[in-house]
Amino acid sequence: MATLADLRTRLSMELRDTGNDTWSVAEVDDLINQGIDALADVYPKEIVQTIGTISAGVLSYAASSYSRVYRLDLYTSAGSYRTEIPHGYGSANSGWELHGGVIYLPPSYAYPTGDTIRAFGYGRYVQLSAATQTTDLASEGIYAVLVFAQSEAYSRLISDRVKFQQWQANSNATDTTALGLAQVATASARRWEAEQRRLRRLRK
Repeated sequence: MATLADLRTRLSMELRDTGNDTWSVAEVDDLINQGIDALADVYPKEIVQTIGTISAGVLSYAASSYSRVYRLDLYTSAGSYRTEIPHGYGSANSGWELHGGVIYLPPSYAYPTGDTIRAFGYGRYVQLSAATQTTDLASEGIYAVLVFAQSEAYSRLISDRVKFQQWQANSNATDTTALGLAQVATASARRWEAEQRRLRRLRK
């Protein structure tokens, strides 16, 4: 798995700015994390995990890792499958609901104490803050994040004349005009659009 330091190096190489003269380390980190966030909208993380153990009188369980849950199963304390908890469709007693990162169970249902709740759904990927922190993205996700970050970086160059001139000098691209850069930015944006189409994950 790749660390933030690995992604910094790869993105800086792609931008021909290995010394971070045009884009600072902080800016590169921001581009990477923005890409991770953007990718999650079309290629969310798939999650299956136990979110809690049934306790008497407790009707809500934390599910902060999820942005969407599509199934909730109940397992016995011995680990055997018991049943599926129905999804709510309006009233409180119609089934479970996910709201604000919390799963709410129907108040009039009685579930055996000690049973565990297993949730199936989707979430977002970890934002990276430390150089040694490892991303939870698979390789195809990493490639897409780098494509997004390049596209965003070139777009920023177009709107920042000073940074554009700095990039020209530092990357030996003195023969690159603003129009030429705009064409590069457009091509990069199209690559990102292609990555979105390639990776788009249909939610259940």
